[in-house]
Amino acid sequence: MKMSSKARYGLYVAVELAKRYSDTDVVSVALLAQCTGITEKYLEQIIAMMKRADIVLSNRGASGGYKLARAPQDISVGEILRVLEDNLQIVDCIHKDCANGCNCVSRNLWTKLNENINSYLDTISLQQLVEDKL
Repeated sequence: MKMSSKARYGLYVAVELAKRYSDTDVVSVALLAQCTGITEKYLEQIIAMMKRADIVLSNRGASGGYKLARAPQDISVGEILRVLEDNLQIVDCIHKDCANGCNCVSRNLWTKLNENINSYLDTISLQQLVEDKL
């Protein structure tokens, strides 16, 4: 499984917002772009997806910006990645017919591996990433 730049960058943004979660103010797009090295335009696209999924809240205006919708310990890495990736499947045939007509002897292996990866990602919170406690 290879993560897209959108998923990687989205996780960077979420971690930056988690670092600043106790602050009462929102974090500006300019500051997020500076901290993550992502262009403001691309950052806005990523944040829009996270906003639709109720991971991020926004304030408009001159002093506007973004903040997490929930506490960092209540948001999992898996939740963020599933919002930003089309799917987190390691192979396509897990949930649809494969080229071998579903006679693939490896399908059970891929299914279990996929379940374990997703389960693991769901156990890691943004707070754990911020504190580097994996």
